[in-house]
Amino acid sequence: MSIRTTVFVKGEYYHIFNHGVERRTIFEEEQDMHYFLDRMQDFNVAEAIGGKYVQNLKKNQYRGKASILVEIVAYCLLPNHFHLILKPVVDNGVSQFMHKICTGYVMYFNKRYARNGALFQGKFKANRLDGDEALAFLSVYVNLNFKHHKLDPERYLIRSSFKEYLHPENPSICNAKIIKDIVHECGGVEQYRKYAKQQSQYFLEQKEAIKQLAEL
Repeated sequence: MSIRTTVFVKGEYYHIFNHGVERRTIFEEEQDMHYFLDRMQDFNVAEAIGGKYVQNLKKNQYRGKASILVEIVAYCLLPNHFHLILKPVVDNGVSQFMHKICTGYVMYFNKRYARNGALFQGKFKANRLDGDEALAFLSVYVNLNFKHHKLDPERYLIRSSFKEYLHPENPSICNAKIIKDIVHECGGVEQYRKYAKQQSQYFLEQKEAIKQLAEL
């Protein structure tokens, strides 16, 4: 059994990611992605998730009112894996948040598709981001991750927070202030768009270079 060594510090930013076990598909239909994104909002609470909470949730009595575990900064859901950028606001916030949404999603997925067993490839992976430049850089990596895999959003199930960065005044899931700060740091929406295009091309070139080295 693996033991997590990452210490999640309040106020720091973390890149979180995981794949389906054996790189299997974890989002079969659009409804699955909607469920995962909804749970990212509904389960981002310090309260225990139980029958009473779910009942109140259905009555729309909790969303936006309870104490949250993390600030959601960016996300990208792809057919067989996901990427998130999170900022914990309470002790152990990232671990609690990921446990709630992943456990809930596996239960939903296994019931929906009549399967048993693990869905994700072990514990989620986490890297701390060091400084504003790294945060902006990784926001592009996460927001446009589907481009780095050369996945056409017209053909594949993909959900990303990139549009929230292009319209930071009204984000649906991510923290508005943090998005605005990142975009402002880049010089505004259009500059962020250009920066994202530039960095995305860099990621593709690096990925291709690594692939070529591996073939030598």
